[in-house]
Amino acid sequence: MSINISRPSLLGALRPIGFDVIARHIAWDDTPKSAGTVETEVKHARFAKTSQVPVSTIFVIVSLWVTAGTGYARFYVNNETTPRLSLSTTSTYETVLTGSIGAADLGFGIHTIRLRIYSTSGDVYTQYLEIIALP
Repeated sequence: MSINISRPSLLGALRPIGFDVIARHIAWDDTPKSAGTVETEVKHARFAKTSQVPVSTIFVIVSLWVTAGTGYARFYVNNETTPRLSLSTTSTYETVLTGSIGAADLGFGIHTIRLRIYSTSGDVYTQYLEIIALP
């Protein structure tokens, strides 16, 4: 039997009785943020990975748009200096972008996902962010 839930506190209670957890939300944010031509961290979220709460993939949904040039949304894990995911757009209206980040190589513990944005010229904007962990 499978159940789709987004409350991490329920995960431990459901596994022993035979439920397979499909996904859980790590974060959801609808706060508008902006940046210029310098890569800037605008949002971050923390999540736990344990033997009872495995995470192999992180799926992201983010909105992005620019006033000019190409806008980039880059996702970093912990203090890594190379992004695990880079999404881009040249759209001047809010556009939804999606992608996935491999997390199977992360050890058990608390981890941080960081969203950094920048534009090649002009300003870049983001508002909607949803982060989902998949076992």
